[in-house]
Amino acid sequence: MRRTYAISVPLERGETARVRARSALALLIWQRIRLGWNRITRGPGRGRRELGAAFMVVFIAGFFGFAGLNTGWLVERIGRTDQTAAEASIAALLAAISFLTLVTSLGSAFHHLFLAPDLELLLAAPVPPRSFLWLKVFETWRDSVHVLLFQAAALIGIGQALHVPLAYYPLAELMGILLTLGASLIGVTFTLILARLRLGEPLLGVVRVISILLFVPIGLLGVPTLGFGRGRFSPVLGQGSVEAVATSLHDVASTPAWLPTRWATNIALVQPEALTSTVLLVALAVVVVGISHVTFDGLFQFGWERARFAAPRSAIRAMPRLKTAQRPPRNPVLGLLQKDWRTLVRDPRWRTGAVISLVALGLPVVAVVTGDPFARLAPGARFWLGLVPVPYLAYIFGSQQGAATLAYEGRNIALLRAAPVGMGRVVLAKVLGGLGMVLGVTLLLTLVLSMSRSAQPVELIEALLAATWLSIGATVAAVAGAALTVDFESDNPQRRVGCMGTIVTSLLSVFFFGTNTALFGWAVLRALGGVPRPVLVFAPVLDFGLAALAVLSVVAIAWAAHLGLKRLAGWEAS
Repeated sequence: MRRTYAISVPLERGETARVRARSALALLIWQRIRLGWNRITRGPGRGRRELGAAFMVVFIAGFFGFAGLNTGWLVERIGRTDQTAAEASIAALLAAISFLTLVTSLGSAFHHLFLAPDLELLLAAPVPPRSFLWLKVFETWRDSVHVLLFQAAALIGIGQALHVPLAYYPLAELMGILLTLGASLIGVTFTLILARLRLGEPLLGVVRVISILLFVPIGLLGVPTLGFGRGRFSPVLGQGSVEAVATSLHDVASTPAWLPTRWATNIALVQPEALTSTVLLVALAVVVVGISHVTFDGLFQFGWERARFAAPRSAIRAMPRLKTAQRPPRNPVLGLLQKDWRTLVRDPRWRTGAVISLVALGLPVVAVVTGDPFARLAPGARFWLGLVPVPYLAYIFGSQQGAATLAYEGRNIALLRAAPVGMGRVVLAKVLGGLGMVLGVTLLLTLVLSMSRSAQPVELIEALLAATWLSIGATVAAVAGAALTVDFESDNPQRRVGCMGTIVTSLLSVFFFGTNTALFGWAVLRALGGVPRPVLVFAPVLDFGLAALAVLSVVAIAWAAHLGLKRLAGWEAS
Protein backbone atom coordinates (compact mmCIF):
# COMPACT_ATOMS: atom_id res chain seq x y z
CA MET A 1 0.00 0.00 0.00
CA ARG A 2 1.43 3.34 -1.05
CA ARG A 3 1.77 5.89 1.76
CA THR A 4 0.64 9.47 1.41
CA TYR A 5 2.10 12.63 2.91
CA ALA A 6 0.66 15.83 4.23
CA ILE A 7 2.99 17.82 1.99
CA SER A 8 1.18 17.57 -1.33
CA VAL A 9 0.60 20.81 -3.19
CA PRO A 10 -2.49 21.74 -5.20
CA LEU A 11 -1.52 23.15 -8.59
CA GLU A 12 -2.87 26.31 -10.06
CA ARG A 13 -4.10 26.55 -13.63
CA GLY A 14 -1.31 26.18 -16.19
CA GLU A 15 1.27 25.28 -13.55
CA THR A 16 3.20 22.00 -13.62
CA ALA A 17 4.31 20.03 -10.57
CA ARG A 18 7.96 20.35 -11.55
CA VAL A 19 7.82 24.15 -11.68
CA ARG A 20 5.98 24.30 -8.35
CA ALA A 21 8.55 21.97 -6.74
CA ARG A 22 11.44 24.11 -7.97
CA SER A 23 9.86 27.28 -6.64
CA ALA A 24 9.13 25.64 -3.27
CA LEU A 25 12.70 24.36 -3.00
CA ALA A 26 14.16 27.77 -3.82
CA LEU A 27 11.85 29.37 -1.26
CA LEU A 28 12.87 26.88 1.44
CA ILE A 29 16.59 27.30 0.79
CA TRP A 30 16.27 31.09 0.77
CA GLN A 31 14.31 30.88 4.02
CA ARG A 32 17.12 28.86 5.61
CA ILE A 33 19.73 31.37 4.46
CA ARG A 34 17.65 34.32 5.63
CA LEU A 35 17.01 32.69 9.00
CA GLY A 36 20.72 32.17 9.59
CA TRP A 37 21.46 35.75 8.56
CA ASN A 38 18.78 37.16 10.89
CA ARG A 39 20.13 35.19 13.84
CA ILE A 40 23.42 37.06 13.47
CA THR A 41 22.29 40.55 12.42
CA ARG A 42 18.97 41.00 14.26
CA GLY A 43 17.97 41.25 17.90
CA PRO A 44 19.75 42.46 21.03
CA GLY A 45 23.48 41.91 21.24
CA ARG A 46 23.89 41.67 17.49
CA GLY A 47 27.25 43.44 17.62
CA ARG A 48 28.74 40.62 19.67
CA ARG A 49 27.24 37.99 17.38
CA GLU A 50 28.50 39.73 14.24
CA LEU A 51 31.99 40.05 15.69
CA GLY A 52 32.01 36.44 16.81
CA ALA A 53 30.68 35.17 13.48
CA ALA A 54 33.29 37.17 11.55
CA PHE A 55 36.05 35.81 13.77
CA MET A 56 34.83 32.24 13.32
CA VAL A 57 34.53 32.57 9.53
CA VAL A 58 38.05 33.98 9.25
CA PHE A 59 39.48 31.25 11.47
CA ILE A 60 37.74 28.35 9.70
CA ALA A 61 38.46 29.70 6.21
CA GLY A 62 42.08 30.40 7.15
CA PHE A 63 42.75 26.99 8.67
CA PHE A 64 41.15 24.88 5.97
CA GLY A 65 42.42 27.19 3.24
CA PHE A 66 45.95 26.84 4.54
CA ALA A 67 45.54 23.06 4.77
CA GLY A 68 44.35 22.97 1.15
CA LEU A 69 47.23 25.10 -0.11
CA ASN A 70 49.58 22.91 1.89
CA THR A 71 48.24 19.99 -0.15
CA GLY A 72 49.17 21.88 -3.31
CA TRP A 73 52.71 22.39 -2.02
CA LEU A 74 52.93 18.66 -1.32
CA VAL A 75 51.83 17.89 -4.89
CA GLU A 76 54.38 20.37 -6.22
CA ARG A 77 57.15 18.55 -4.37
CA ILE A 78 55.93 15.20 -5.71
CA GLY A 79 55.77 16.63 -9.24
CA ARG A 80 59.49 17.43 -9.18
CA THR A 81 60.28 13.72 -9.31
CA ASP A 82 57.09 12.09 -10.64
CA GLN A 83 54.72 14.10 -12.84
CA THR A 84 52.32 11.18 -13.36
CA ALA A 85 51.73 10.80 -9.64
CA ALA A 86 51.20 14.55 -9.30
CA GLU A 87 48.54 14.57 -12.02
CA ALA A 88 46.74 11.69 -10.30
CA SER A 89 46.36 13.83 -7.18
CA ILE A 90 43.23 15.51 -8.60
CA ALA A 91 41.33 12.22 -8.86
CA ALA A 92 42.63 11.17 -5.44
CA LEU A 93 41.49 14.43 -3.86
CA LEU A 94 38.02 14.28 -5.43
CA ALA A 95 37.61 10.66 -4.32
CA ALA A 96 38.78 11.37 -0.77
CA ILE A 97 36.58 14.45 -0.34
CA SER A 98 33.55 12.67 -1.80
CA PHE A 99 34.04 9.75 0.58
CA LEU A 100 34.54 12.11 3.53
CA THR A 101 31.37 14.00 2.60
CA LEU A 102 29.47 10.72 2.34
CA VAL A 103 30.59 9.56 5.78
CA THR A 104 29.90 12.99 7.30
CA SER A 105 26.43 13.09 5.77
CA LEU A 106 25.56 9.73 7.30
CA GLY A 107 26.11 11.28 10.71
CA SER A 108 24.11 14.48 10.15
CA ALA A 109 21.34 13.38 7.78
CA PHE A 110 19.53 11.44 10.51
CA HIS A 111 19.04 14.62 12.54
CA HIS A 112 17.86 16.64 9.54
CA LEU A 113 15.47 13.93 8.32
CA PHE A 114 13.84 12.82 11.55
CA LEU A 115 14.80 15.09 14.48
CA ALA A 116 14.78 18.65 13.10
CA PRO A 117 12.87 21.16 15.30
CA ASP A 118 10.66 22.36 12.43
CA LEU A 119 10.03 18.93 10.90
CA GLU A 120 6.33 18.75 11.80
CA LEU A 121 5.82 22.25 10.42
CA LEU A 122 7.40 21.26 7.10
CA LEU A 123 5.34 18.08 6.90
CA ALA A 124 2.12 20.03 7.51
CA ALA A 125 3.04 22.78 5.03
CA PRO A 126 2.17 22.58 1.31
CA VAL A 127 5.66 21.46 0.34
CA PRO A 128 6.11 18.86 -2.43
CA PRO A 129 7.84 15.65 -1.25
CA ARG A 130 10.75 16.07 -3.69
CA SER A 131 11.36 19.62 -2.48
CA PHE A 132 11.40 18.34 1.08
CA LEU A 133 13.97 15.69 0.13
CA TRP A 134 16.26 18.16 -1.63
CA LEU A 135 15.97 20.60 1.26
CA LYS A 136 17.32 17.88 3.57
CA VAL A 137 20.07 17.10 1.06
CA PHE A 138 21.03 20.78 1.02
CA GLU A 139 21.10 20.95 4.83
CA THR A 140 23.24 17.82 4.99
CA TRP A 141 25.59 19.16 2.32
CA ARG A 142 25.79 22.47 4.18
CA ASP A 143 27.15 20.66 7.25
CA SER A 144 30.21 19.71 5.17
CA VAL A 145 31.14 23.31 4.34
CA HIS A 146 34.52 22.90 6.06
CA VAL A 147 35.27 19.97 3.76
CA LEU A 148 34.29 22.07 0.75
CA LEU A 149 36.63 24.87 1.84
CA PHE A 150 39.51 22.43 2.07
CA GLN A 151 38.63 20.94 -1.31
CA ALA A 152 38.43 24.35 -3.00
CA ALA A 153 41.81 25.46 -1.62
CA ALA A 154 43.41 22.10 -2.43
CA LEU A 155 42.18 22.16 -6.04
CA ILE A 156 43.58 25.67 -6.45
CA GLY A 157 46.90 24.61 -4.93
CA ILE A 158 47.13 21.54 -7.16
CA GLY A 159 46.32 23.64 -10.21
CA GLN A 160 49.14 26.04 -9.39
CA ALA A 161 51.52 23.13 -8.81
CA LEU A 162 50.65 21.50 -12.16
CA HIS A 163 50.55 24.82 -14.11
CA VAL A 164 47.21 23.99 -15.74
CA PRO A 165 45.16 26.37 -17.97
CA LEU A 166 42.73 28.85 -16.42
CA ALA A 167 39.73 26.78 -17.53
CA TYR A 168 40.74 24.14 -15.00
CA TYR A 169 39.84 26.22 -11.94
CA PRO A 170 36.08 26.77 -12.52
CA LEU A 171 35.64 23.27 -13.95
CA ALA A 172 37.46 21.61 -11.06
CA GLU A 173 35.49 23.56 -8.46
CA LEU A 174 32.23 22.72 -10.25
CA MET A 175 33.12 19.01 -10.34
CA GLY A 176 33.99 19.10 -6.66
CA ILE A 177 30.67 20.71 -5.74
CA LEU A 178 28.67 18.24 -7.85
CA LEU A 179 30.49 15.20 -6.46
CA THR A 180 30.05 16.31 -2.86
CA LEU A 181 26.39 17.13 -3.48
CA GLY A 182 25.93 13.66 -4.96
CA ALA A 183 27.71 12.14 -1.97
CA SER A 184 25.32 13.98 0.37
CA LEU A 185 22.35 12.65 -1.63
CA ILE A 186 23.70 9.10 -1.35
CA GLY A 187 24.27 9.65 2.37
CA VAL A 188 20.65 10.75 2.85
CA THR A 189 19.48 7.67 0.93
CA PHE A 190 21.58 5.30 3.05
CA THR A 191 20.30 7.02 6.19
CA LEU A 192 16.72 6.30 5.11
CA ILE A 193 17.66 2.64 4.67
CA LEU A 194 19.53 2.43 7.99
CA ALA A 195 16.59 4.02 9.82
CA ARG A 196 14.53 0.93 8.97
CA LEU A 197 17.15 -1.55 10.17
CA ARG A 198 17.28 -2.72 13.76
CA LEU A 199 21.03 -2.04 14.01
CA GLY A 200 20.80 1.27 12.17
CA GLU A 201 21.46 3.51 15.19
CA PRO A 202 24.68 1.69 16.29
CA LEU A 203 25.92 1.81 12.71
CA LEU A 204 25.30 5.56 12.55
CA GLY A 205 27.20 5.97 15.81
CA VAL A 206 30.19 4.10 14.38
CA VAL A 207 30.02 6.24 11.25
CA ARG A 208 30.24 9.43 13.35
CA VAL A 209 33.46 8.20 14.94
CA ILE A 210 34.89 7.22 11.54
CA SER A 211 34.08 10.65 10.10
CA ILE A 212 35.98 12.28 12.97
CA LEU A 213 39.00 10.03 12.44
CA LEU A 214 39.03 10.90 8.73
CA PHE A 215 39.60 14.56 9.62
CA VAL A 216 43.00 13.75 11.14
CA PRO A 217 44.88 14.00 7.78
CA ILE A 218 43.37 17.45 7.22
CA GLY A 219 44.53 18.47 10.68
CA LEU A 220 48.02 17.22 9.89
CA LEU A 221 48.07 19.20 6.66
CA GLY A 222 47.05 22.27 8.66
CA VAL A 223 50.31 22.12 10.63
CA PRO A 224 52.63 24.91 9.39
CA THR A 225 55.04 23.83 6.69
CA LEU A 226 58.07 25.43 8.32
CA GLY A 227 59.07 22.20 10.08
CA PHE A 228 61.82 21.75 12.61
CA GLY A 229 64.62 20.23 10.57
CA ARG A 230 66.59 21.31 7.55
CA GLY A 231 64.75 20.65 4.32
CA ARG A 232 61.68 19.30 6.08
CA PHE A 233 58.42 19.88 4.22
CA SER A 234 56.34 19.51 7.35
CA PRO A 235 56.84 18.45 10.96
CA VAL A 236 54.90 15.26 10.19
CA LEU A 237 55.78 14.71 6.52
CA GLY A 238 59.38 13.79 5.92
CA GLN A 239 60.95 12.55 2.71
CA GLY A 240 59.78 9.00 3.40
CA SER A 241 56.20 10.17 3.80
CA VAL A 242 56.36 12.11 0.53
CA GLU A 243 57.61 9.01 -1.28
CA ALA A 244 54.80 6.96 0.26
CA VAL A 245 52.25 9.51 -0.96
CA ALA A 246 53.77 9.38 -4.46
CA THR A 247 53.50 5.57 -4.47
CA SER A 248 49.85 5.77 -3.43
CA LEU A 249 49.13 8.29 -6.18
CA HIS A 250 50.66 5.86 -8.69
CA ASP A 251 48.06 3.32 -7.60
CA VAL A 252 45.35 5.96 -8.09
CA ALA A 253 46.61 6.62 -11.62
CA SER A 254 46.09 2.94 -12.46
CA THR A 255 42.49 2.83 -11.21
CA PRO A 256 39.74 1.88 -13.72
CA ALA A 257 38.56 4.56 -16.10
CA TRP A 258 34.89 4.00 -15.21
CA LEU A 259 35.15 5.66 -11.79
CA PRO A 260 33.21 8.96 -11.47
CA THR A 261 36.26 10.71 -10.06
CA ARG A 262 38.21 9.83 -13.20
CA TRP A 263 35.39 11.28 -15.30
CA ALA A 264 35.44 14.47 -13.23
CA THR A 265 39.23 14.70 -13.65
CA ASN A 266 38.91 14.38 -17.42
CA ILE A 267 36.37 17.21 -17.45
CA ALA A 268 38.45 19.45 -15.17
CA LEU A 269 41.62 19.02 -17.24
CA VAL A 270 39.65 19.35 -20.54
CA GLN A 271 41.08 16.11 -21.86
CA PRO A 272 39.88 14.42 -25.08
CA GLU A 273 37.62 12.14 -23.03
CA ALA A 274 35.84 15.13 -21.47
CA LEU A 275 32.68 14.86 -23.61
CA THR A 276 32.26 11.14 -22.96
CA SER A 277 32.90 11.69 -19.26
CA THR A 278 30.23 14.41 -19.16
CA VAL A 279 27.63 12.09 -20.70
CA LEU A 280 28.51 9.32 -18.25
CA LEU A 281 28.34 11.66 -15.26
CA VAL A 282 24.92 12.95 -16.33
CA ALA A 283 23.62 9.40 -16.78
CA LEU A 284 24.95 8.39 -13.37
CA ALA A 285 23.36 11.46 -11.77
CA VAL A 286 19.97 10.58 -13.28
CA VAL A 287 20.19 7.03 -11.90
CA VAL A 288 21.24 8.18 -8.41
CA VAL A 289 18.50 10.83 -8.25
CA GLY A 290 15.87 8.34 -9.39
CA ILE A 291 16.89 5.76 -6.79
CA SER A 292 16.90 8.43 -4.09
CA HIS A 293 13.39 9.57 -4.98
CA VAL A 294 12.05 6.01 -4.93
CA THR A 295 13.78 5.31 -1.61
CA PHE A 296 12.41 8.48 -0.06
CA ASP A 297 8.85 7.76 -1.19
CA GLY A 298 8.96 4.25 0.27
CA LEU A 299 10.95 4.62 3.48
CA PHE A 300 10.62 8.14 4.87
CA GLN A 301 7.21 7.74 6.50
CA PHE A 302 8.21 4.57 8.35
CA GLY A 303 11.56 6.01 9.44
CA TRP A 304 9.97 9.22 10.70
CA GLU A 305 7.34 7.36 12.75
CA ARG A 306 9.96 5.04 14.21
CA ALA A 307 12.41 7.83 15.09
CA ARG A 308 9.73 10.07 16.60
CA PHE A 309 7.41 7.72 18.45
CA ALA A 310 9.10 4.33 18.94
CA ALA A 311 11.26 3.89 22.05
CA PRO A 312 14.34 1.65 21.78
CA ARG A 313 13.77 -1.86 23.12
CA SER A 314 16.99 -1.77 25.10
CA ALA A 315 15.80 1.33 26.95
CA ILE A 316 12.49 -0.34 27.79
CA ARG A 317 14.23 -3.44 29.15
CA ALA A 318 16.66 -1.35 31.18
CA MET A 319 14.05 0.87 32.86
CA PRO A 320 13.11 -1.46 35.80
CA ARG A 321 16.75 -2.20 36.54
CA LEU A 322 17.63 1.49 36.57
CA LYS A 323 14.78 2.28 38.97
CA THR A 324 16.07 -0.18 41.54
CA ALA A 325 19.68 0.98 41.20
CA GLN A 326 19.07 4.72 41.35
CA ARG A 327 19.27 6.62 44.62
CA PRO A 328 18.55 10.30 45.12
CA PRO A 329 21.77 12.25 45.63
CA ARG A 330 22.29 13.65 49.11
CA ASN A 331 24.14 16.73 47.88
CA PRO A 332 22.88 19.11 45.14
CA VAL A 333 26.39 19.50 43.73
CA LEU A 334 26.71 15.73 43.40
CA GLY A 335 23.27 15.59 41.80
CA LEU A 336 24.19 18.15 39.15
CA LEU A 337 27.50 16.40 38.58
CA GLN A 338 25.72 13.09 38.11
CA LYS A 339 23.31 14.68 35.62
CA ASP A 340 26.18 16.17 33.59
CA TRP A 341 27.97 12.85 33.39
CA ARG A 342 24.80 11.10 32.25
CA THR A 343 24.35 13.77 29.60
CA LEU A 344 27.89 13.16 28.39
CA VAL A 345 27.32 9.42 28.16
CA ARG A 346 23.87 9.53 26.54
CA ASP A 347 23.79 12.70 24.42
CA PRO A 348 25.49 12.00 21.06
CA ARG A 349 26.02 15.72 20.38
CA TRP A 350 28.06 16.28 23.54
CA ARG A 351 29.87 12.97 23.09
CA THR A 352 30.72 13.77 19.49
CA GLY A 353 32.01 17.23 20.46
CA ALA A 354 34.34 15.66 23.01
CA VAL A 355 35.71 13.18 20.48
CA ILE A 356 36.20 15.94 17.88
CA SER A 357 38.17 18.02 20.38
CA LEU A 358 40.45 15.10 21.11
CA VAL A 359 40.93 13.56 17.69
CA ALA A 360 40.61 16.33 15.13
CA LEU A 361 42.38 19.03 17.17
CA GLY A 362 44.67 17.22 19.60
CA LEU A 363 45.91 14.23 17.62
CA PRO A 364 47.80 16.24 14.95
CA VAL A 365 49.88 18.00 17.60
CA VAL A 366 50.55 14.71 19.37
CA ALA A 367 51.66 13.23 16.04
CA VAL A 368 54.12 16.10 15.58
CA VAL A 369 55.75 15.49 18.96
CA THR A 370 55.74 11.72 18.50
CA GLY A 371 58.17 12.23 15.62
CA ASP A 372 60.69 13.51 18.25
CA PRO A 373 61.60 16.84 16.59
CA PHE A 374 63.70 17.81 19.65
CA ALA A 375 66.02 14.79 19.51
CA ARG A 376 69.18 16.94 19.23
CA LEU A 377 68.53 18.84 22.46
CA ALA A 378 69.67 17.96 25.95
CA PRO A 379 67.67 15.24 27.76
CA GLY A 380 66.02 17.68 30.17
CA ALA A 381 65.00 20.15 27.47
CA ARG A 382 63.90 17.28 25.21
CA PHE A 383 61.61 15.93 27.93
CA TRP A 384 59.90 19.23 28.74
CA LEU A 385 59.53 20.36 25.13
CA GLY A 386 58.06 16.94 24.34
CA LEU A 387 55.18 17.78 26.69
CA VAL A 388 53.99 20.68 24.50
CA PRO A 389 50.73 18.85 23.55
CA VAL A 390 49.66 18.77 27.22
CA PRO A 391 49.00 22.53 27.68
CA TYR A 392 47.64 22.75 24.13
CA LEU A 393 45.15 19.93 24.68
CA ALA A 394 44.24 21.28 28.12
CA TYR A 395 43.49 24.63 26.48
CA ILE A 396 41.45 23.19 23.58
CA PHE A 397 39.59 20.47 25.47
CA GLY A 398 39.11 22.46 28.66
CA SER A 399 37.80 25.55 26.86
CA GLN A 400 35.19 23.58 24.93
CA GLN A 401 33.98 20.99 27.43
CA GLY A 402 34.03 23.31 30.43
CA ALA A 403 31.80 25.80 28.65
CA ALA A 404 29.51 23.05 27.31
CA THR A 405 28.57 21.89 30.81
CA LEU A 406 26.91 25.26 31.47
CA ALA A 407 25.61 25.94 27.96
CA TYR A 408 23.67 22.67 27.80
CA GLU A 409 21.44 23.72 30.70
CA GLY A 410 19.51 26.04 28.39
CA ARG A 411 16.35 27.39 29.98
CA ASN A 412 16.76 24.95 32.86
CA ILE A 413 18.86 27.67 34.46
CA ALA A 414 15.58 29.31 35.53
CA LEU A 415 14.63 26.15 37.44
CA LEU A 416 18.04 26.09 39.09
CA ARG A 417 17.57 29.70 40.20
CA ALA A 418 14.24 28.78 41.79
CA ALA A 419 15.75 25.79 43.60
CA PRO A 420 17.09 26.18 47.16
CA VAL A 421 20.66 26.02 45.87
CA GLY A 422 23.07 28.91 45.57
CA MET A 423 24.28 29.83 42.10
CA GLY A 424 27.85 29.43 43.31
CA ARG A 425 27.23 25.75 44.03
CA VAL A 426 25.63 25.31 40.60
CA VAL A 427 28.68 26.81 38.88
CA LEU A 428 30.94 24.68 41.10
CA ALA A 429 29.12 21.57 39.89
CA LYS A 430 29.61 22.70 36.30
CA VAL A 431 33.33 23.24 36.90
CA LEU A 432 33.70 19.81 38.47
CA GLY A 433 31.76 18.18 35.62
CA GLY A 434 34.11 19.57 33.01
CA LEU A 435 37.21 19.21 35.17
CA GLY A 436 36.83 15.45 35.50
CA MET A 437 36.99 14.98 31.73
CA VAL A 438 39.80 17.47 31.19
CA LEU A 439 41.92 16.07 34.02
CA GLY A 440 41.49 12.52 32.77
CA VAL A 441 42.63 13.42 29.26
CA THR A 442 45.56 15.67 30.19
CA LEU A 443 46.92 13.40 32.93
CA LEU A 444 46.69 10.36 30.66
CA LEU A 445 48.52 12.20 27.88
CA THR A 446 51.15 13.41 30.35
CA LEU A 447 51.76 9.86 31.56
CA VAL A 448 52.03 8.48 28.03
CA LEU A 449 54.46 11.15 26.82
CA SER A 450 56.52 10.97 30.02
CA MET A 451 56.82 7.19 29.94
CA SER A 452 57.80 7.26 26.26
CA ARG A 453 60.78 9.48 27.20
CA SER A 454 61.80 7.52 30.31
CA ALA A 455 61.01 10.34 32.72
CA GLN A 456 62.51 10.43 36.19
CA PRO A 457 60.07 10.24 39.15
CA VAL A 458 60.65 13.88 40.07
CA GLU A 459 60.07 15.01 36.48
CA LEU A 460 56.91 12.90 36.26
CA ILE A 461 55.47 14.38 39.46
CA GLU A 462 56.27 17.93 38.32
CA ALA A 463 54.69 17.29 34.92
CA LEU A 464 51.52 15.87 36.50
CA LEU A 465 51.22 18.84 38.86
CA ALA A 466 51.67 21.30 35.98
CA ALA A 467 49.06 19.46 33.88
CA THR A 468 46.62 19.50 36.81
CA TRP A 469 47.05 23.24 37.34
CA LEU A 470 46.58 24.02 33.64
CA SER A 471 43.49 21.80 33.45
CA ILE A 472 41.92 23.58 36.42
CA GLY A 473 42.63 26.98 34.90
CA ALA A 474 41.23 25.99 31.49
CA THR A 475 38.00 24.59 32.93
CA VAL A 476 37.34 27.49 35.30
CA ALA A 477 38.08 30.03 32.55
CA ALA A 478 35.68 28.22 30.21
CA VAL A 479 32.82 28.18 32.71
CA ALA A 480 33.46 31.84 33.63
CA GLY A 481 33.41 32.88 29.98
CA ALA A 482 30.23 30.88 29.38
CA ALA A 483 28.53 32.48 32.37
CA LEU A 484 29.31 35.92 30.92
CA THR A 485 28.04 35.32 27.39
CA VAL A 486 25.92 32.14 27.06
CA ASP A 487 22.49 32.56 25.45
CA PHE A 488 19.93 30.45 27.31
CA GLU A 489 17.06 31.60 25.07
CA SER A 490 18.09 29.36 22.17
CA ASP A 491 15.91 26.31 21.59
CA ASN A 492 18.55 24.75 19.36
CA PRO A 493 19.22 21.19 20.59
CA GLN A 494 22.90 21.73 19.80
CA ARG A 495 23.39 24.52 22.34
CA ARG A 496 26.72 26.23 22.27
CA VAL A 497 28.27 29.18 24.03
CA GLY A 498 28.26 31.09 20.75
CA CYS A 499 31.01 32.80 18.82
CA MET A 500 31.35 35.74 21.21
CA GLY A 501 31.39 33.42 24.19
CA THR A 502 34.12 31.41 22.51
CA ILE A 503 36.17 34.58 22.04
CA VAL A 504 35.77 35.62 25.70
CA THR A 505 36.60 32.13 26.90
CA SER A 506 39.59 31.97 24.56
CA LEU A 507 40.91 35.34 25.78
CA LEU A 508 40.71 34.25 29.41
CA SER A 509 42.28 30.89 28.62
CA VAL A 510 45.01 32.38 26.41
CA PHE A 511 45.93 34.89 29.11
CA PHE A 512 46.08 32.14 31.72
CA PHE A 513 47.96 29.66 29.54
CA GLY A 514 50.35 32.23 28.13
CA THR A 515 51.43 33.60 31.50
CA ASN A 516 51.52 30.32 33.43
CA THR A 517 53.22 28.36 30.66
CA ALA A 518 55.79 31.13 30.26
CA LEU A 519 56.43 31.14 34.01
CA PHE A 520 56.81 27.37 34.10
CA GLY A 521 59.05 27.35 31.02
CA TRP A 522 61.22 30.08 32.53
CA ALA A 523 61.56 28.08 35.75
CA VAL A 524 62.57 24.97 33.79
CA LEU A 525 65.05 26.98 31.72
CA ARG A 526 66.68 28.39 34.84
CA ALA A 527 66.81 24.96 36.47
CA LEU A 528 68.53 23.46 33.41
CA GLY A 529 70.99 26.35 33.21
CA GLY A 530 70.05 27.18 29.63
CA VAL A 531 69.45 30.91 30.07
CA PRO A 532 71.59 32.93 27.62
CA ARG A 533 74.04 35.30 29.23
CA PRO A 534 72.48 38.50 27.80
CA VAL A 535 69.15 37.46 29.33
CA LEU A 536 70.66 36.79 32.78
CA VAL A 537 70.84 40.55 33.35
CA PHE A 538 67.03 40.72 33.19
CA ALA A 539 66.49 37.52 35.21
CA PRO A 540 65.18 39.28 38.36
CA VAL A 541 62.79 41.35 36.27
CA LEU A 542 61.52 38.24 34.47
CA ASP A 543 61.15 36.36 37.74
CA PHE A 544 58.93 39.04 39.20
CA GLY A 545 57.14 40.01 35.97
CA LEU A 546 56.14 36.49 34.92
CA ALA A 547 54.99 35.62 38.44
CA ALA A 548 52.95 38.84 38.62
CA LEU A 549 51.32 38.15 35.24
CA ALA A 550 50.46 34.59 36.27
CA VAL A 551 48.79 35.87 39.44
CA LEU A 552 47.00 38.55 37.40
CA SER A 553 45.58 35.89 35.07
CA VAL A 554 44.13 34.03 38.04
CA VAL A 555 42.62 37.29 39.33
CA ALA A 556 41.10 37.96 35.88
CA ILE A 557 39.43 34.54 35.85
CA ALA A 558 38.12 35.05 39.39
CA TRP A 559 36.73 38.48 38.43
CA ALA A 560 35.07 37.03 35.31
CA ALA A 561 33.55 34.24 37.41
CA HIS A 562 32.19 36.81 39.88
CA LEU A 563 30.55 38.81 37.09
CA GLY A 564 29.21 35.61 35.55
CA LEU A 565 27.60 34.58 38.83
CA LYS A 566 25.87 37.95 39.07
CA ARG A 567 24.59 37.59 35.51
CA LEU A 568 23.26 34.08 36.13
CA ALA A 569 21.62 35.12 39.39
CA GLY A 570 19.73 37.94 37.63
CA TRP A 571 18.85 36.11 34.39
CA GLU A 572 15.17 35.64 33.59
CA ALA A 573 13.54 33.90 30.65
CA SER A 574 11.78 36.23 28.25
